Amino acid sequence: MKRTRTLLGLSLMLLATAAFAQRQMDDANERAVRITQGPNVTNITGESATINWTTNSSGANHVRYRVAGSNNAWQSAYHQGGGTSHSLQLTGLEPDRTYEWQILTRDGDLRTAGQFQTARHRRGHARDVNGGSYPAAGREGDRDRDTDDRGYGAGDRGYGAGDRGNGRKVPLYRAVNSSNGGHLYGTNADGQNSQNFRSEGVAGYILSTQSGGTVPLYRMTSPSGDCLLTTEAAEINRMQVYGYQGGGIIGYVASWQMTGTQPFYRLVKPDGSGHFFTTSASERAQVLQRGWKDEGVTAYIWP
Repeated sequence: MKRTRTLLGLSLMLLATAAFAQRQMDDANERAVRITQGPNVTNITGESATINWTTNSSGANHVRYRVAGSNNAWQSAYHQGGGTSHSLQLTGLEPDRTYEWQILTRDGDLRTAGQFQTARHRRGHARDVNGGSYPAAGREGDRDRDTDDRGYGAGDRGYGAGDRGNGRKVPLYRAVNSSNGGHLYGTNADGQNSQNFRSEGVAGYILSTQSGGTVPLYRMTSPSGDCLLTTEAAEINRMQVYGYQGGGIIGYVASWQMTGTQPFYRLVKPDGSGHFFTTSASERAQVLQRGWKDEGVTAYIWP
């Protein structure tokens, strides 16, 4: 009997330890997980694909995906648990479409994102996509006859490596309101020194025209003067309920971390009344210390 109680006690201790470790991973440690290899999209057909990546420590297996640039509801691929080697199948795809995907943390923050193209026919096969990039131009022999006529050459559909982020880059200025501390973002330098705003310089660079791998960056303004930037067309409709107006395109940004770009972090006040955007990890940390909430990465822009 004594031995039974001892074994039961040890079992409860192990369960408690495991639960504590899982809780710790769910909280602070999950945000510290970094991707060390990939992501790679493989086994791409006209109706499914597999995304693979490796992390430096245990993290969530969670990907969401949809047709790029659409207002479709996100589809989710999720596997309970978590490790350092991740592989999820994306199903329910349509042939000859560009899909955007996002790898998320356990609590839904964006970790990284990218796009890929499905095969022309349901049973066909498209080439693998490495590191969240589009297929590189000029590579032959790694796609089947189904995709030979797709024309992935440079200058054809904008998928070539040399086309990533091409276009005229324009400054995205940031200014602060001396009255309420709110921020204004725009590509018009003159507008940064009006209406009680003081210029804080250039937050980064965005494209004036769209190219492969980029998406529109929309801007909205609330009645209180909050400036909201988003790449989500669906968010424009949601925020109109709260009085936000506008929703015009001010430029184009990378939807994944292509070469030469950096994360454009988004934070929000606890009551949701103000938003803040920055490419500086240290500035982001300072704002979080003031009680603001982290909303992940809005997009990737050029320094």
